[in-house]
Amino acid sequence: MVTVHLIVPTTTKFEFAGVLRHLEGPDLKLTQSHLSRGPASIESEFDEMFAGPEVVAEAIRAENAGADAIVIVCMGDPALHPAREAVTIPVLGIGETAMHYAAMLGHKFSILCTLDRRVANYETKARIFGLESKLASVRPVNIPVLDIGGDHSTALDRLVDAAAAAIVEDGADVIVLGCGCFQDMDRIMEGQLRERGLAVPVIDSPPLTILSAAALARTRLTHSKHGYPTPPAKERSGYEIPTLKERG
Repeated sequence: MVTVHLIVPTTTKFEFAGVLRHLEGPDLKLTQSHLSRGPASIESEFDEMFAGPEVVAEAIRAENAGADAIVIVCMGDPALHPAREAVTIPVLGIGETAMHYAAMLGHKFSILCTLDRRVANYETKARIFGLESKLASVRPVNIPVLDIGGDHSTALDRLVDAAAAAIVEDGADVIVLGCGCFQDMDRIMEGQLRERGLAVPVIDSPPLTILSAAALARTRLTHSKHGYPTPPAKERSGYEIPTLKERG
């Protein structure tokens, strides 16, 4: 049995583990936690910075509780590298994972993000990941994360229009949904795009990343401690970061 722990890096209790229970089975269990303090949503690097210490703390708690892998459920991947330094189990972010899969599934991909202000962030991330030449565009649909809610009709219409423009105008042949809260819209979007004569894959990042994390755990692969070395012990005033227990 592999346990994949989902860290939702907000104080808003967005539900992912419950929605994705269909991924569970005899060999996979999902657990989830949120932040006790930090931003209500992630819509800027400023938000990512405030989420960071709690994400790292949650990662350590998850490994101490027996998790085999961790997924940070935010396209901005807040504190992804610090969390990898802090624990020994695999840690994946849905943004990095989705972009690498998108690069494998087509020649060019576009990301559909929530707000204009996130465009530069995703362009920078693609460059850091070595995928700048694969990124066709980042197109915002201008819906704040906290407004996505349960009624996806408005978001869906805007996402399909933005995806069509990315395909026709920007040359994208894969679409990445640029927010974890755009849940369960990938297959619907593919159908509507197909009706327009635009048959491309649409990536919903959380389930893809969860199954990727489970695959790493099952094959006993984790991030390199040469690349993500354990931080040295020292005082870090004002922060309550738990101690990682040695695994038996």
